Formats: sequence, structure tokens, C-alpha cells
Amino acid sequence: MLGKHPLSTNLTMINRIRALAKLLSARKAQKTVSNLLIFLLLAFVLWTGSALAATPNGGIAILLSDSEEAYRQQATAFSNEVDMKTEVFNLQGDETRDPGLKDRLLATKPALIYALGARAAYTAKIWTEDHQEIPVLFAMVLNWQRYNLLEGRTNMAGIAAEMAPGTQFANMTLFSPTVKRIGLLYSSFSTALLAQARKEAALLGLELVAEPIEHSEDFQRGFKKLSGQVDAFWVLNDPVIYTLVNLDWLEDRCLKEKLLCVGQSKNLAKMGLTLTVNPEMNQIGIQAASMVQNILLRGQKPCEIRVMEPIGTQLLVNSKTAERIGLILSPQALSMATSVIDR
Repeated sequence: MLGKHPLSTNLTMINRIRALAKLLSARKAQKTVSNLLIFLLLAFVLWTGSALAATPNGGIAILLSDSEEAYRQQATAFSNEVDMKTEVFNLQGDETRDPGLKDRLLATKPALIYALGARAAYTAKIWTEDHQEIPVLFAMVLNWQRYNLLEGRTNMAGIAAEMAPGTQFANMTLFSPTVKRIGLLYSSFSTALLAQARKEAALLGLELVAEPIEHSEDFQRGFKKLSGQVDAFWVLNDPVIYTLVNLDWLEDRCLKEKLLCVGQSKNLAKMGLTLTVNPEMNQIGIQAASMVQNILLRGQKPCEIRVMEPIGTQLLVNSKTAERIGLILSPQALSMATSVIDR
């Protein structure tokens, strides 16, 4: 048996309150009570309207960049955390593969789009150009600044795929307290990140020594230019910097120069870099679900949230590399490590 519609129930209650108020007025008794009832009636109507407005109309559309397992895991984790209906849509690496995908997604009238990966995030931005009433939350976008995802939009918010520079620098100095000057190479893709990093380094009393390069082939030349000027080297998630050729060369070069080299992916510690500082991926789904509830149920605007730092941090230390470069790891530092690699 179907229950009564909430609006029907509300109207019944309102009519009863009105009838009672009229009866009291007709008897010219307890005018104060009558006025109070009328006030309560108005308050009830306003409360009902705001409650209905806060209730999302549709479910959540989860947009994947492709079928990569990492995206699927995050989609599942998010669906398990958020208390709303979700539906997955997959770009399969190229939005032109399924021309009808946009229409099918928008036809569901989603309350929000959760975009995983750079392609999904940028596509969601384009698709909602004429639908900015639909909030978009993105995650798992490396170096999100390079895509200008927030530019010209009020409906976009996200979770960064990297820890904030200040968080990385603080952990860097925890493992090597003598670090004062940090070197890095960057391309035009990372200029916004570099500006943020300079400010946060200054707050910690650190100096960034940055060398620009235009092509991946310039990496070795740029690194050698920094050689002898810095106490540590920070590897950016920059497509010009982050190539297998460059990272293989960097591993050997850091050992040769006995230099602390720090990356933002746990795979780099496994490859041989001394330290990596990266998000705890198991927490991303929980964080995203909380942000969605703030947007849809509590009225927080995406443009007020902007891009948040991940709530969990992973520290991976390669103790073998640390020994080879002469870095003594204190018990305090080791106790902070999520994982210690000894090979």
C-alpha cells in the first residue's frame, strides 16, 4: 500500500491549524494563543519549503575517464560511503567513442557529477557549461591546476591528487632536518603549482631553487644546473618531467650525488627514490562522500570549497637508498612512515 505524499500530509496539518485558529478567534478567546498558532503556521510553511529545497532531486552520476582499475575502485568506495543512488558512466578514454553518453548522463538529471581522472573532470566541465546548476566534484587529477578546471565555473570543486607542497616540505624536513634549499624542474604546466609552492616553502623557512625546462629531453641538463646548489630535489607530477627515461636517470643521479630525492607517487620509492609523500587513496571515497553531503544537503557552494587537500597522507621510505646516500633516519621519522622499503 502506498503511503501519503509528504505534501498531502503537510497540507492536512496546515488546514487543521487554520481551523483551530479560526475557532479560537470566533469564540474571541485566548487571542494570544491564536496569534501564536498563526506564527507557528508561517514558521512551519517556511521550514517545509526549505526542507524540500534541500532534498536532491536526482542521484549522482559517476563519470570515469576510462576503465582503469584505480578509477573503478574509487567509484565503488564512494558509492559505499554516500547515502544516495549512484550510476556509473565511462568515457573509455575518449569522449568521442560514445557520442550519446553526454545525453544519457544529463537525462538522469543528476544532483551532482563525481568525475574521476583528468579526462572525466575536464569533460564534466564542458558538459555542464550550460548546466552550472549541476555541481561537479573531481578527484584523481594529477596536477589539477594545469587543466584550469575552476576557471569560469562556479559549479566545480575537487580533491587534489597530491598533498599540498607545504605538507610535502614539512615531511621532507622531518626525514632530513638539514634541508634548507629544495631544487625542482618545472614546465609551463606547473607554473600555478610553483607559485603556491614558493609561498608555502617561505612559511617553513625554506628556499625553492626552480629551473624551467620546455622539453623532456632538457631534464638532465636542468638537473645538472641545480647540482651543488640544493639539499634535496622535489619531483613534480609534470608531464614534461615525469617520464620513465627521466626517472630512471634520476634514480642513479641521486645516488651518485648522495642527494635526497622526493616524489609524489609510491612507485617512485619502490623504484629507488628515498621518500615519497602521497595521498592515502583509501580515504578519497570517504572525503568525497562528505563533500557531496555538504553540497547537496547543507547548501555549501562548490565555488566556496574549491579544491581540498586529501585528508590522509602516505609516507614511503626506501631505507636502502637512505643508507646509500648517507641519510640517517631517526626513530621518530621512521615511526611516521606508512611503509619502509628495504631494497
